[in-house]
Amino acid sequence: MKSMIDGKKIHLVAATLVDRRRIYEWCFQSETTKSHSGPPDYPEKPIASYQDFCSDYYEEYFFTGAQPKKGQGFLIMTKEEAIGFISYSAFHLKQNYAELDIWMKDEASCGHGYGNDAILALSDYLNQYLAIDQLIIAPSNRNVRAIRSYEKAGFERTDAEMKEFLAEEYTSLYGEGDYGIGETAILIKDFEN
Repeated sequence: MKSMIDGKKIHLVAATLVDRRRIYEWCFQSETTKSHSGPPDYPEKPIASYQDFCSDYYEEYFFTGAQPKKGQGFLIMTKEEAIGFISYSAFHLKQNYAELDIWMKDEASCGHGYGNDAILALSDYLNQYLAIDQLIIAPSNRNVRAIRSYEKAGFERTDAEMKEFLAEEYTSLYGEGDYGIGETAILIKDFEN
């Protein structure tokens, strides 16, 4: 796996275990957390503890690159600084699929096209070097700003449920999506068409 992927506005640098704590804080302890977790808007999706983040969300291999077929995480970098995190995971999906997840470290990093550029750069890389033909991203239906950004990056909404993309052994665990059936927006990018 490459340690750096270039976009037009940003570059992606493989995240390391040293980055893990600050990536957690960007996701679950920052001003952007309200966009995806915790009350008042997401009472059904509690804010994860650091321990849960490490064991349930982002195991060690996301920060070591040791299992690229399962997933990996990257810092989103401008010339000046790290401004966010993007990852892909495939361990739970059917063959040739990957799921993307992304968040920015703060509101000041949003709205400049950095996230969109990161999605495009990682998507192209996964298709070209890991033969990923289908990408999924699954925010809450309520996260309209994120959905618009994903659509700009070539993702399209589908009526399919999350369970349709999962490997059979993961359907009971992840089949309803992060926000539940009807509340999780499933967007796909298909490289086969």
